[in-house]
Amino acid sequence: MKILVVNLHSSANAGDDVLTQETVRQLYAAFAGASVTLAMNDPDSYQGPAATVGSFMAWVKRERRWRWWALPGLLLLSLAAALAYRLAGLRALRLVPRRYRALLRAYFEADIIVSSAGNFLYSSGYVGLAFLVSIYTMAYARLAGKPLYNMPQSIGPLRRRWEKRLMRWIVVRMPLFLVREAISQQQLEEIGAWHAGCRLVPDLAFALQPASRATGEQLLRRNGTVPGTGPLLGVTLINWGAQKLQFRGQQLYEASVAEAIRAFVAEQGGRCVLFAQVRGPSAVEDDLVPARRVRDMLCDLGDAVVLVEDKVSPAELKAAYGCMDLFMGTRLHSNIFALSELVPALTIQYQPKTAGVLRMLGLEQWVILIEDVSEERLRASLSRLWTERETVRAYLQQRLPPITEEAGQIGTLIADHYKIRL
Repeated sequence: MKILVVNLHSSANAGDDVLTQETVRQLYAAFAGASVTLAMNDPDSYQGPAATVGSFMAWVKRERRWRWWALPGLLLLSLAAALAYRLAGLRALRLVPRRYRALLRAYFEADIIVSSAGNFLYSSGYVGLAFLVSIYTMAYARLAGKPLYNMPQSIGPLRRRWEKRLMRWIVVRMPLFLVREAISQQQLEEIGAWHAGCRLVPDLAFALQPASRATGEQLLRRNGTVPGTGPLLGVTLINWGAQKLQFRGQQLYEASVAEAIRAFVAEQGGRCVLFAQVRGPSAVEDDLVPARRVRDMLCDLGDAVVLVEDKVSPAELKAAYGCMDLFMGTRLHSNIFALSELVPALTIQYQPKTAGVLRMLGLEQWVILIEDVSEERLRASLSRLWTERETVRAYLQQRLPPITEEAGQIGTLIADHYKIRL
């Protein structure tokens, strides 16, 4: 059996990487003897057992720049290829230029197509091309006559009427559609797309098994921090002002995070470890950029503040986060990693997906919008979380086991549904 996973971005993003890893692991486990191919925007970043091909997005976008001139021709080419495939089978690939054959062959040879987990079905940019290509990537499965499923996804916000119509069109034609938080469910309900086959399930990252604690401690020691010698605060940041030009508060956000760290070090006799959860693929997506700026603001604190610059796996990151006593994260999956290891986290939200996931956990009181970040608010919230850390930790011990178990069964859920329909 052949499975194609589409709408994957880059393994340089630890959040994307863990979703990719869990998708592959669960599909292999649920479909015995299957082969898995990944259609990725950045296929060279993946290191794992599955095969990779470039995605539709990779056809029309390079280094965050759209190849506008290529869109019409590639749309017509792919549509003509799908029609020819339905009429003549794989012989239709002879008509396709060689550099485009790998992706189309993966579609045409697949027995089942699965859209990846994550957060890409929302309004962005001035025209919405990213959303359009993502939806087309899913719709192409239907054009090729293949069953289409999806891993847990965030939906919205959707600002444009045509986006809502396309979203409704694709969802109502999928017998099983999975969302990972209630805000996405509400979005689908508002546009009339929620149906009996839609399910609310946890984010796949809850199922990731961390590396050993010894591995996490080794990573910290290698970067100048000795676990167990005082309270540890883990921090992740995002260069949101560079990724979303409408956001004008990047400087205030970074300065506020720095001052909250300074207060933690002074008040708790603690230390801080800055992590770069995402390392690309483009420069504006690299979390080292804001992390270095924050470290430089705190250079007077010496080795009380360290930055982990190593490129490590999600499992190693999760193990290192588990060594923290407290966490202040902006990247969603850094918070999921920390919380999964029973580390209380103060979460800075840059997209609605964050509030949705934390609401599922019942921890929405520990979410601060990135637009509302200030030095006073971060300091006060972090101080309160430190005071209540044992209560939060005890709550997580009770709340997480069923979520972790359910997150680990998504592949089986899809396989069972697929087998019923055969």
